[in-house]
Amino acid sequence: MTDQLSVLVVDDQSLFREIAHNMFEVSDEFTVIAEAEDGVSAIAAYERTRPDLVLMDIQMARMNGLDAAREILRTDPDASVVLISMKADPEYSRIADEMGAIGFVAKRDLRPSSLKILIDKRRSRSNAA
Repeated sequence: MTDQLSVLVVDDQSLFREIAHNMFEVSDEFTVIAEAEDGVSAIAAYERTRPDLVLMDIQMARMNGLDAAREILRTDPDASVVLISMKADPEYSRIADEMGAIGFVAKRDLRPSSLKILIDKRRSRSNAA
C-alpha cells in the first residue's frame, strides 16, 4: 500500500465538507487531515498542517477561495490547490491555471480519481523541470 495523500477540505457548507470527508475516507489514496469553513481559516489550517492537497471552494464568506488560494500559493508556490465550485464555469479552469493551482473540478465531478490525475500531472511537470 502506498502512503496516503493528506487533504485540507475548505468549504463554507458543513454538509459538503462531510460528503468530501466521507468520499476520501473510502479512498485508499487520500486522508482528510483538516477542514476549514472560509479562506481565512484555510490559510491558517494550511500553515499548521501543510497538506499534500488543498480542496478549495471558490465562493465563501469572509475570504473567498480565490483569494485564499492566491495567498497559500504566494507563500508556498509548490502547494497543490484544486479549486471547486457548484458552478461548472470554464473560466474557473483558466483562473486556476493562471494562479498556479493544479486545476478546477466542478463539485458534481469530484472524485478521488480525478484529483489523483491532477496531482500526478503536477508531479510529472515538476520532475521534468
